[in-house]
Amino acid sequence: MLDGPEVETGILESIVVGIPRVAKTMEDLPVEQIWSVLGVVEGSYRRTLAQYGFSQSDCQALTSAIMRRLKGQLGADGLTENEMMIRLCEELGVLGNAVTADQRSAVG
Repeated sequence: MLDGPEVETGILESIVVGIPRVAKTMEDLPVEQIWSVLGVVEGSYRRTLAQYGFSQSDCQALTSAIMRRLKGQLGADGLTENEMMIRLCEELGVLGNAVTADQRSAVG
């Protein structure tokens, strides 16, 4: 990963913050279009992560986790952006200290 933990955290936070907007945009799509749109969105996330220097395996793992969060939003799981970021970090274990104690206490 090219530019260090700050950039890695920044791009993941940007993606997580955007998940509710992407889900909101997708809610009104006809059911038959949802899966193809999800495929396009997934490819976009993967390319973006690769552009930020994530390895192919990291891109795959991160994209899979992000897509689970997006699908959860589409299913109205009601997680906040901080909760999504914390779960993403915990699930992947890729950012270690990127989730601060303040964020954890805000969720807990």
